[in-house]
Amino acid sequence: MNYTENQLTELAKTNPKELAHILISSSVNIRVLTFGAEILGGEVNDESIVLPVLSRLIKHVNAIVREGAAIGISSFYSSKKPPQDLLDRLKFMSTNDPSPALRDTVKSMLEDYSDERAQD
Repeated sequence: MNYTENQLTELAKTNPKELAHILISSSVNIRVLTFGAEILGGEVNDESIVLPVLSRLIKHVNAIVREGAAIGISSFYSSKKPPQDLLDRLKFMSTNDPSPALRDTVKSMLEDYSDERAQD
């Protein structure tokens, strides 16, 4: 399946459950997974829809999909701390992800969350 960014954004606004379903489908290409994860995290407010998808995509074999999921997590949890299991995964990625760029991105995200905690 192939979707444009505009189609994914429209789905996020009108039918977020369908977008979530698409993102966990095995017949979706890497570009759709990547942009879809970012859009889902940025556009959808329902954690029960967003969390299962991003939790799955953050473990994807492709680094660009993991990066999209990390961006989605950062967008969705911009004003609150993510659940502990997601934080644990991000901590693991910050030192063990095969992609150096993604390790750096995740380290920066984790610093943001520890700064928020210090302010609370």
